[in-house]
Amino acid sequence: MIKIRSGRAKSATAAGALLAGLLGGVLAGAPSATAATAASPCSYGATIYNRVTNPTSYKYVPYVTGDGSNCWLDRGMSNTAVRALQKNLNSCYGYGLATDGVFGALTESALISVQRRVGVRADGDYGPNTRDAMVWANYSMETGARISCN
Repeated sequence: MIKIRSGRAKSATAAGALLAGLLGGVLAGAPSATAATAASPCSYGATIYNRVTNPTSYKYVPYVTGDGSNCWLDRGMSNTAVRALQKNLNSCYGYGLATDGVFGALTESALISVQRRVGVRADGDYGPNTRDAMVWANYSMETGARISCN
């Protein structure tokens, strides 16, 4: 057994052990709620109804089963979550992207521009920081038309 006398060394050792344990669990495929949700790709575009402040509208956002707040999208992905992102980039930020659900160079370029505009790291990857900084379109349940972006 090794004795550690310094407080900094103890902290560093504890942090290292914690990190090794977390990485070991992730690398070994052990389920971890925190690691799983932090590393989950957005898997589909979800219709989110706002029954409290505007019961006649909805938002269409990238989401993942479980906890959509921590999902991510990046270049090369293809699904309805990418389509939701493209639709919002067109509707609220004025881009003319094809809403084909393919995260290609044009989607990445548009996202980087929006990230710069909203003040988050402009890396072309969609994640919780970008989602929280962006405005999202509200659509009418009756007509499907965009009502506003907020």
